[in-house]
Amino acid sequence: MRHEPTHRVLAVIEALSREGPPLPLAEIARITGASRSTLHAVLAEMQDARWAEKWEGGWRAGPTMRTIAASLSAEVDLARAARQPLERLVDDTGIAAVVFETRDGMSEVVDVVGAGMRTASRPDIAVGHVVPVRAPFARELVARLPVVDQRRWLSDSGGLTEAARERLEVVMPQIARRGWSIERLTPARRELLRMADSLESSGVGALVRDRVSELFVELSEIDVTDAELSAAADLAVASVSAPVLRADGRVIGSVAVTPGRRMTGRAVGRAVEAVTRCADEVSSRLAAHPRPARAPALPSHLVHPAHAARSH
Repeated sequence: MRHEPTHRVLAVIEALSREGPPLPLAEIARITGASRSTLHAVLAEMQDARWAEKWEGGWRAGPTMRTIAASLSAEVDLARAARQPLERLVDDTGIAAVVFETRDGMSEVVDVVGAGMRTASRPDIAVGHVVPVRAPFARELVARLPVVDQRRWLSDSGGLTEAARERLEVVMPQIARRGWSIERLTPARRELLRMADSLESSGVGALVRDRVSELFVELSEIDVTDAELSAAADLAVASVSAPVLRADGRVIGSVAVTPGRRMTGRAVGRAVEAVTRCADEVSSRLAAHPRPARAPALPSHLVHPAHAARSH
């Protein structure tokens, strides 16, 4: 059921948001279907709240509405900010690339760029694939956190073996210093990744997903130390990842290449340089277009009671 007072306010906002000269009251009445007396009352309240203003014999969007419109048009989400840098990353490396966005304790793939026909690299990870932000996953993200939060990340993962915990104690300080992480490849890892995606889409319970995560850890070698990454090293690499930062310096996600093959230490080094360069470019794009501040609220008497109840 439509709430007429709210509908009239929204109709006026939509009318004032159009491009062009200020609108006479008669034109606003024609567009919205509201009476002049109703519009006088609505516009007076909107003027008090700076959502509308009189200008050259008509009405136009006020400072508050213009500020919100400018903020929304300037906002760039992670997938859009990363698209061109991700395409350049694929061109530079010949390896498929993905971008993860982190929210609510999970890291989700929001875009994928394949590597075309000139390489065997294809993205095994699809858009929508989700990785839990818990040990040993998302190391490049967690390494940016204070040590106390890293300890919590480590202690919250009950499925880790003692060997895995010891390995993380060694590699995490190195990941924090160098700013990137490597996911190692084992023969069963790719099939397990496909199984995890299938379980995620089928809505299985948390216990099953947790067990798959434990198997994932058991079948993976955790990252690489500086000493292991010599130019002559021969590593089976699933992915190379680097964090993406918001304008305030907080981690919002990561970019990664997904070679899924054996690589020399020298080749890994080139991939690392390209990935970190891409992550820095995406971070710069996000910093240039920060998310807008919280929008000023409509006056309380212009908000439908049901909406007001949901917002508290």
